[in-house]
Amino acid sequence: MTRILISLLALLLLAANPAHAAACPPVVMGTGASLHPEGVTYDPIRHRFLVGSVTHGTVSRVEGDKAKTLVDDPWLITTMGLTVDPYRGRLLVTNADLGLADRSKPETTRAFAGLGIYDLRTGKAIHRVTLATGPGHFANDVALAPDGTAYVTDSISGTIYKITPDGNATTLVQHPDLAQPSTGGWGLNGIAYLGDKLVAALSGARKLAVIPLANPRNVTTISAAIGAPDGLLALGRTRLLLVDNTAANRVVEVRTTDNWQTVEVVNETKWPDKAPTTLTRTPCGAYAVAGRLDVLLSGGRSDEFVLRKV
Repeated sequence: MTRILISLLALLLLAANPAHAAACPPVVMGTGASLHPEGVTYDPIRHRFLVGSVTHGTVSRVEGDKAKTLVDDPWLITTMGLTVDPYRGRLLVTNADLGLADRSKPETTRAFAGLGIYDLRTGKAIHRVTLATGPGHFANDVALAPDGTAYVTDSISGTIYKITPDGNATTLVQHPDLAQPSTGGWGLNGIAYLGDKLVAALSGARKLAVIPLANPRNVTTISAAIGAPDGLLALGRTRLLLVDNTAANRVVEVRTTDNWQTVEVVNETKWPDKAPTTLTRTPCGAYAVAGRLDVLLSGGRSDEFVLRKV
């Protein structure tokens, strides 16, 4: 019953204020000093986007075309995946170190995985959860269940962590099929909660992974023409949007008709912005973020980012 009530509340929140929803722009050309957001989410209470920062380890609210800091916690190094829990007034933020941040250190570069939980209104810390330290760890994305349980991917070690609403963390699964492949690229990347299972992106392997919550060790993988999947966004229980951030630079929609044993590509959109990474849901539909990571990874800096409607 609790999950049903929360799901109904979610629908009411996302459907609220249709006049505001109708005014959502098809594209936001954002600015923030060397911000380089990789993650994005949407606050349905205050009707605003929130973006992370690979470089500053912050979370910013997007007001008009300006990014204004909401969370500035010295514990955060690089903020990757973001998700909002509006029913509990929380913002969940994965914490990692790519080695390109103001607070990067040799001992944490690709050697830290954490989840920060913050007050959605004020940005104040509620929980700081260290998931793993030492070489071979990188917290990438987070998915949220209706009961407030969070699931975080570790792109190097092949681990999915489970974090309860009160901040207690355990390992849900660690599996060789989920780890960073020897041929390069990330292992686990984006993740989506689909009720009785999780679906995660395997960027380096160019596959999707399916993890049943009743038996997490029973990992299966799906091959399809999806490129190197990054961020995922669930569209119900049988469809996903994903970002392919190979040179193809696409947003791809996939569908399953056999309970995630296989998928088919049902739509793909060539993306006009360089290096999109992930997606979020709004009352207007899905938006993708492109934080000019192409510039950052080439040794430069940019103050630009783009939020574009799918």
